[in-house]
Amino acid sequence: MKMIRRPPRGENKSNKKLYVGFLGILIIAIMVGSAMDLWRNDDEQQGAIEYNGLKFAQTDRGWVASKPDNSKVWIMTNPNELKNISVPYVNLAMLKTYGKVYVTSNPKERVRSAMSQFFRNIPAAPLVVPACTVDIEECAEMPLKNCTDAGNGVGVILFRETNITSVTFNNDCLVIEGKELTKIVDKLIVLASL
Repeated sequence: MKMIRRPPRGENKSNKKLYVGFLGILIIAIMVGSAMDLWRNDDEQQGAIEYNGLKFAQTDRGWVASKPDNSKVWIMTNPNELKNISVPYVNLAMLKTYGKVYVTSNPKERVRSAMSQFFRNIPAAPLVVPACTVDIEECAEMPLKNCTDAGNGVGVILFRETNITSVTFNNDCLVIEGKELTKIVDKLIVLASL
């Protein structure tokens, strides 16, 4: 029978106390470091990205900035990504002056997220009516509308997926088109908030 050598009683307790002490110091260091944000880089410590005179902070719902009147500007896109998107200023306040606005698109295009983001942030006419630009089965219950239907107190907002980024507002018709429509809409939201 082989005998197992056991350390003297005092030596085992000493190692255990050393281990517990080391673990306690490590936990305290992590807690203090977290409280002091020692584990973040300088950009993250600031927590904000300045773009067009607004300071945006990231949240679980996107990016938010406070305007001088304490109202909020919400966008989905990192503000740094908007710097490369070129769209003209459009007076979106005009959309409130129409009695009715048709929001039209091709349902087979990926425009819903951009449309949702647009209407969460841009006030429009009291009556907003969904419409389609094409006569397909998904549009059986919706009116077909395009820019020729705008005028006489009726506005049209057309969302279209294309390879070229463009925003135009002519003859009561706002056309928003491009590949990354949500980024285009976020750029419009920031420009409208100035």
